[in-house]
Amino acid sequence: MSDPASIIAAFRDQANYCRQLGSPFTGTLLDLAAERLADRATWTAPVLAWPGDAKADAREGALALRVAGALHRAVLDGDDALAAAYAARQIDAPALDAALLRHGALLTQYLQSPPQTNDPQRSAVLLGGFLSIAQHCPGLALQTCEIGASAGLNLSWDAYAYDYGSWQHGDTATAPLMLHSRWGGNRPADSRPQVIARAGCDVAPLDAAKAADRQRLLSYIWADQPERLQRVLRALDHAETAGIRVTQAHAADFVARQLENRRRDAVFVLYHSIVWQYVAAAEQQRIAALMQQAGKQVTATAPLAWLRFEPGLAKDGADLTLTLWTGEMPGGATERLGTGDYHGRWMRWERN
Repeated sequence: MSDPASIIAAFRDQANYCRQLGSPFTGTLLDLAAERLADRATWTAPVLAWPGDAKADAREGALALRVAGALHRAVLDGDDALAAAYAARQIDAPALDAALLRHGALLTQYLQSPPQTNDPQRSAVLLGGFLSIAQHCPGLALQTCEIGASAGLNLSWDAYAYDYGSWQHGDTATAPLMLHSRWGGNRPADSRPQVIARAGCDVAPLDAAKAADRQRLLSYIWADQPERLQRVLRALDHAETAGIRVTQAHAADFVARQLENRRRDAVFVLYHSIVWQYVAAAEQQRIAALMQQAGKQVTATAPLAWLRFEPGLAKDGADLTLTLWTGEMPGGATERLGTGDYHGRWMRWERN
């Protein structure tokens, strides 16, 4: 169990992260929540008594974002008084206390599971990795497998169009979504990877066709970032139209099943973005072992790739890292491709 002091510190830290990531209102909201936690306001008992997750304390378990998600969900569900405060980007202690007391059941629900921030903008970082895979494995299609896929919005990375300022990718005339991101460094090799099979899993998947699931996903988008909200809505509409479905499963079990059904005429690509911290250590170890074992069975027509966008060496974002097993590299070779913004606003490519 996290102690009250560490919980309050986690709220203040998250407030600073929100401001750094372009959400000053959420920063103010969480600072105010930290003050109310310190004052032991009436609604704070379940938050201060939060038991933690299997491997996460208040900071790693994103406890502050669970509270922020519950509040935004109340706005989306029609709490007019709270919506007015959000529209004005101003909220005081009495308004915050009253809202969390009104929505105590919703707060309890949101405390029980980690946030699901399935922002398709992260595809703007992942794309460089997919292009690198295509460069290393010319002429081969991709069989993609995403863990922690939430509503599957990044399962459709190949359908989107991208504008990096200095270069573009995809068909802007037909793409359901245009993603804008700043690119630094050399441009990756130009290619058009073909996805011939795609699958995703999540321990609590969301269905783009269900109104309640859409509301839950939107609730974790910070309220003072309307462009992100619209982007997620467009991606949800595409996922619904395309029939994207995410399987409910634990990551290691899902990877094992997908590897058992690997195609022998395509690159098998396991990928994930900002999810590894939510995967239990035993599962992480099992996934790594499964990939290493599968890497011993690669052929020239059936390579293996592991692409991950996760916190690592970078101080101002997360690392984009690729491990590739091919007929020439059956032991696998790992390369850090670059650094990306957590919300995909920029990418710093580090390959020559």
